Amino acid sequence: MDLAIEKRTALVCASSSGIGRAIAHSLAREGAKVAICARSEKKLREAQVSLQSETGSEVIGVIADLRSKDDIQRLIESVNEQLGSIDILVNNVAGPAPGGLMELSDEQWQAGFEQSLMSVVRLTKAVIPEMQRQKWGRIIAIASNTAKEPREGILLSSTLRAAVAAFNKGISQRLAAQNILVHTVCPGPIGTDRVLQFTQDIAQSRGITFEQAQTVLVGNLPMERMGKPEEVASLVSYLASEQSSFMTGNTIVIDGGQTSTW
Repeated sequence: MDLAIEKRTALVCASSSGIGRAIAHSLAREGAKVAICARSEKKLREAQVSLQSETGSEVIGVIADLRSKDDIQRLIESVNEQLGSIDILVNNVAGPAPGGLMELSDEQWQAGFEQSLMSVVRLTKAVIPEMQRQKWGRIIAIASNTAKEPREGILLSSTLRAAVAAFNKGISQRLAAQNILVHTVCPGPIGTDRVLQFTQDIAQSRGITFEQAQTVLVGNLPMERMGKPEEVASLVSYLASEQSSFMTGNTIVIDGGQTSTW
Protein backbone atom coordinates (compact mmCIF):
# COMPACT_ATOMS: atom_id res chain seq x y z
CA MET A 1 0.00 0.00 0.00
CA ASP A 2 1.35 3.41 -0.97
CA LEU A 3 0.82 5.69 2.03
CA ALA A 4 1.58 8.77 -0.11
CA ILE A 5 3.59 10.61 2.53
CA GLU A 6 6.90 10.75 0.69
CA LYS A 7 8.60 14.12 1.31
CA ARG A 8 6.04 15.05 3.95
CA THR A 9 7.59 16.53 7.10
CA ALA A 10 6.88 14.63 10.32
CA LEU A 11 7.71 15.59 13.88
CA VAL A 12 7.74 12.60 16.22
CA CYS A 13 8.16 13.57 19.86
CA ALA A 14 10.07 11.60 22.50
CA SER A 15 11.53 9.44 19.75
CA SER A 16 15.04 8.40 20.70
CA SER A 17 13.72 5.01 21.87
CA GLY A 18 10.62 2.87 22.33
CA ILE A 19 7.37 3.54 20.53
CA GLY A 20 8.46 7.00 19.40
CA ARG A 21 11.55 5.68 17.69
CA ALA A 22 9.57 2.90 16.01
CA ILE A 23 7.12 5.48 14.66
CA ALA A 24 9.94 7.69 13.40
CA HIS A 25 11.48 4.68 11.66
CA SER A 26 8.18 3.68 10.05
CA LEU A 27 7.48 7.18 8.71
CA ALA A 28 11.04 7.62 7.46
CA ARG A 29 10.85 4.24 5.72
CA GLU A 30 7.81 5.57 3.85
CA GLY A 31 9.90 8.47 2.59
CA ALA A 32 8.86 11.19 5.02
CA LYS A 33 11.37 13.73 6.30
CA VAL A 34 11.44 13.12 10.04
CA ALA A 35 12.36 15.27 13.03
CA ILE A 36 12.93 13.47 16.31
CA CYS A 37 13.36 14.99 19.74
CA ALA A 38 14.47 13.91 23.20
CA ARG A 39 16.05 15.33 26.34
CA SER A 40 19.20 13.20 26.14
CA GLU A 41 21.63 14.41 23.47
CA LYS A 42 23.58 11.14 23.41
CA LYS A 43 20.51 8.97 22.80
CA LEU A 44 19.10 11.50 20.34
CA ARG A 45 22.21 11.55 18.16
CA GLU A 46 22.51 7.76 18.20
CA ALA A 47 18.88 7.45 17.11
CA GLN A 48 19.28 10.08 14.40
CA VAL A 49 22.30 8.37 12.84
CA SER A 50 20.68 4.95 13.06
CA LEU A 51 17.38 6.08 11.51
CA GLN A 52 19.14 7.81 8.63
CA SER A 53 21.26 4.74 7.96
CA GLU A 54 18.33 2.31 8.14
CA THR A 55 15.83 4.28 6.05
CA GLY A 56 17.81 6.58 3.76
CA SER A 57 15.46 9.44 4.60
CA GLU A 58 16.40 12.83 5.97
CA VAL A 59 16.27 12.78 9.78
CA ILE A 60 17.12 15.61 12.14
CA GLY A 61 17.35 15.57 15.93
CA VAL A 62 16.43 18.44 18.24
CA ILE A 63 17.05 18.42 21.99
CA ALA A 64 13.86 19.47 23.76
CA ASP A 65 12.11 19.09 27.08
CA LEU A 66 8.42 18.99 26.22
CA ARG A 67 7.48 20.29 29.66
CA SER A 68 8.99 23.63 28.61
CA LYS A 69 6.98 26.11 26.52
CA ASP A 70 10.23 27.73 25.33
CA ASP A 71 11.69 24.37 24.28
CA ILE A 72 8.55 23.57 22.30
CA GLN A 73 8.74 26.88 20.46
CA ARG A 74 12.42 26.30 19.68
CA LEU A 75 11.66 22.75 18.52
CA ILE A 76 8.97 23.91 16.08
CA GLU A 77 11.19 26.67 14.73
CA SER A 78 14.10 24.25 14.22
CA VAL A 79 11.96 21.77 12.30
CA ASN A 80 10.44 24.50 10.12
CA GLU A 81 13.88 25.89 9.29
CA GLN A 82 15.56 22.56 8.54
CA LEU A 83 12.79 20.43 7.00
CA GLY A 84 9.94 22.79 6.15
CA SER A 85 6.50 23.18 7.67
CA ILE A 86 5.20 20.24 9.68
CA ASP A 87 2.63 18.05 7.92
CA ILE A 88 2.48 15.22 10.48
CA LEU A 89 2.69 15.72 14.25
CA VAL A 90 2.99 12.72 16.55
CA ASN A 91 2.51 13.82 20.15
CA ASN A 92 4.30 11.34 22.39
CA VAL A 93 5.84 11.61 25.86
CA ALA A 94 7.05 9.24 28.53
CA GLY A 95 4.47 8.15 31.07
CA PRO A 96 3.98 10.24 34.22
CA ALA A 97 4.72 9.00 37.72
CA PRO A 98 2.87 5.86 38.86
CA GLY A 99 0.83 5.74 42.04
CA GLY A 100 -2.66 6.14 43.43
CA LEU A 101 -4.47 9.15 44.83
CA MET A 102 -2.86 9.11 48.26
CA GLU A 103 0.65 8.42 46.97
CA LEU A 104 0.86 11.18 44.36
CA SER A 105 2.03 14.64 45.41
CA ASP A 106 0.77 17.96 44.07
CA GLU A 107 4.17 18.39 42.42
CA GLN A 108 3.80 15.10 40.55
CA TRP A 109 0.34 16.10 39.38
CA GLN A 110 1.65 19.44 38.11
CA ALA A 111 4.67 17.85 36.39
CA GLY A 112 2.43 15.24 34.77
CA PHE A 113 0.01 17.94 33.60
CA GLU A 114 2.79 19.92 31.91
CA GLN A 115 4.39 16.85 30.35
CA SER A 116 1.42 14.77 29.26
CA LEU A 117 -1.30 17.31 28.47
CA MET A 118 0.12 20.80 28.00
CA SER A 119 2.82 19.52 25.64
CA VAL A 120 0.04 18.20 23.39
CA VAL A 121 -1.90 21.47 23.59
CA ARG A 122 1.15 23.63 22.83
CA LEU A 123 2.53 21.51 20.01
CA THR A 124 -0.87 21.17 18.37
CA LYS A 125 -1.54 24.93 18.51
CA ALA A 126 1.88 25.56 16.99
CA VAL A 127 1.38 23.38 13.89
CA ILE A 128 -2.26 24.06 13.04
CA PRO A 129 -1.91 27.47 11.31
CA GLU A 130 0.42 26.14 8.60
CA MET A 131 -1.65 22.96 8.21
CA GLN A 132 -4.69 25.20 7.66
CA ARG A 133 -2.86 27.14 4.95
CA GLN A 134 -1.88 23.89 3.22
CA LYS A 135 -5.28 22.25 3.83
CA TRP A 136 -3.48 19.07 4.83
CA GLY A 137 -2.35 17.78 8.20
CA ARG A 138 -2.25 14.78 10.49
CA ILE A 139 -2.11 15.06 14.29
CA ILE A 140 -1.80 11.82 16.27
CA ALA A 141 -1.30 11.50 20.02
CA ILE A 142 0.09 8.40 21.69
CA ALA A 143 -1.84 7.86 24.92
CA SER A 144 -2.64 4.59 26.74
CA ASN A 145 -5.50 2.15 27.01
CA THR A 146 -5.96 3.57 30.52
CA ALA A 147 -7.71 6.44 28.74
CA LYS A 148 -10.51 3.93 28.16
CA GLU A 149 -10.20 1.88 31.35
CA PRO A 150 -8.60 3.92 34.15
CA ARG A 151 -6.51 2.19 36.80
CA GLU A 152 -6.04 3.68 40.25
CA GLY A 153 -2.47 2.41 40.53
CA ILE A 154 -1.48 4.61 37.58
CA LEU A 155 -3.95 7.39 38.26
CA LEU A 156 -1.92 10.20 36.66
CA SER A 157 -1.59 8.35 33.39
CA SER A 158 -5.24 7.31 33.44
CA THR A 159 -6.44 10.86 34.04
CA LEU A 160 -4.12 12.72 31.68
CA ARG A 161 -4.30 10.22 28.81
CA ALA A 162 -8.09 10.48 28.93
CA ALA A 163 -7.72 14.26 28.82
CA VAL A 164 -5.54 14.00 25.71
CA ALA A 165 -8.16 11.84 23.98
CA ALA A 166 -10.88 14.34 24.93
CA PHE A 167 -8.77 17.25 23.65
CA ASN A 168 -8.16 15.56 20.31
CA LYS A 169 -11.81 14.64 19.91
CA GLY A 170 -12.79 18.18 20.81
CA ILE A 171 -10.67 19.81 18.10
CA SER A 172 -11.17 17.20 15.39
CA GLN A 173 -14.52 18.32 13.99
CA ARG A 174 -13.57 21.94 13.41
CA LEU A 175 -10.40 20.89 11.58
CA ALA A 176 -11.92 18.10 9.50
CA ALA A 177 -13.14 20.27 6.61
CA GLN A 178 -9.59 21.59 6.20
CA ASN A 179 -8.25 18.05 5.78
CA ILE A 180 -6.51 18.14 9.16
CA LEU A 181 -7.22 14.77 10.71
CA VAL A 182 -6.77 14.08 14.42
CA HIS A 183 -6.56 10.77 16.30
CA THR A 184 -5.50 9.30 19.63
CA VAL A 185 -3.77 5.91 19.69
CA CYS A 186 -3.97 4.00 22.98
CA PRO A 187 -1.42 1.18 23.35
CA GLY A 188 -1.60 -1.47 26.02
CA PRO A 189 1.45 -3.46 27.18
CA ILE A 190 4.17 -2.92 24.57
CA GLY A 191 7.61 -4.47 24.86
CA THR A 192 9.65 -1.29 25.11
CA ASP A 193 12.83 -0.97 27.17
CA ARG A 194 10.77 0.79 29.87
CA VAL A 195 8.28 -2.07 30.09
CA LEU A 196 11.03 -4.68 30.04
CA GLN A 197 12.71 -2.88 32.96
CA PHE A 198 9.35 -2.80 34.74
CA THR A 199 9.11 -6.56 34.16
CA GLN A 200 12.56 -7.04 35.67
CA ASP A 201 11.54 -4.94 38.70
CA ILE A 202 8.49 -7.16 39.23
CA ALA A 203 10.66 -10.25 39.01
CA GLN A 204 13.07 -8.93 41.64
CA SER A 205 10.38 -7.67 44.00
CA ARG A 206 8.46 -10.97 43.89
CA GLY A 207 11.47 -13.27 43.79
CA ILE A 208 10.45 -14.84 40.49
CA THR A 209 12.13 -15.23 37.12
CA PHE A 210 11.87 -12.67 34.31
CA GLU A 211 9.81 -15.15 32.28
CA GLN A 212 7.41 -15.63 35.19
CA ALA A 213 7.06 -11.86 35.56
CA GLN A 214 6.22 -11.59 31.87
CA THR A 215 3.51 -14.19 32.38
CA VAL A 216 2.08 -12.04 35.20
CA LEU A 217 1.96 -8.98 32.95
CA VAL A 218 0.30 -10.69 29.99
CA GLY A 219 -1.93 -12.97 32.04
CA ASN A 220 -5.06 -10.93 31.23
CA LEU A 221 -4.23 -10.41 27.56
CA PRO A 222 -6.31 -12.49 25.14
CA MET A 223 -3.34 -12.62 22.76
CA GLU A 224 -1.09 -13.82 25.61
CA ARG A 225 1.84 -11.64 24.57
CA MET A 226 3.05 -8.06 24.69
CA GLY A 227 2.75 -5.90 21.63
CA LYS A 228 5.72 -4.70 19.60
CA PRO A 229 6.58 -1.03 19.10
CA GLU A 230 6.53 -1.71 15.35
CA GLU A 231 2.88 -2.75 15.55
CA VAL A 232 1.93 0.61 17.05
CA ALA A 233 4.12 2.35 14.46
CA SER A 234 2.34 0.67 11.58
CA LEU A 235 -1.02 1.91 12.85
CA VAL A 236 0.29 5.45 13.31
CA SER A 237 1.81 5.49 9.82
CA TYR A 238 -1.53 4.49 8.34
CA LEU A 239 -3.34 7.22 10.27
CA ALA A 240 -0.73 9.71 9.07
CA SER A 241 -1.19 8.72 5.46
CA GLU A 242 -3.37 9.73 2.55
CA GLN A 243 -5.09 6.35 2.81
CA SER A 244 -6.87 7.31 6.06
CA SER A 245 -8.49 10.39 4.53
CA PHE A 246 -12.08 9.64 5.70
CA MET A 247 -11.19 9.09 9.37
CA THR A 248 -10.87 11.64 12.17
CA GLY A 249 -11.59 12.09 15.86
CA ASN A 250 -10.99 8.45 16.76
CA THR A 251 -9.56 6.99 19.96
CA ILE A 252 -8.05 3.69 18.83
CA VAL A 253 -6.95 0.99 21.25
CA ILE A 254 -4.09 -1.34 20.31
CA ASP A 255 -3.61 -3.66 23.26
CA GLY A 256 -4.05 -7.29 22.25
CA GLY A 257 -7.68 -7.26 23.34
CA GLN A 258 -6.97 -6.21 26.95
CA THR A 259 -9.59 -3.45 27.04
CA SER A 260 -13.05 -4.82 27.67
CA THR A 261 -15.02 -1.66 26.77
CA TRP A 262 -16.02 -0.93 23.18
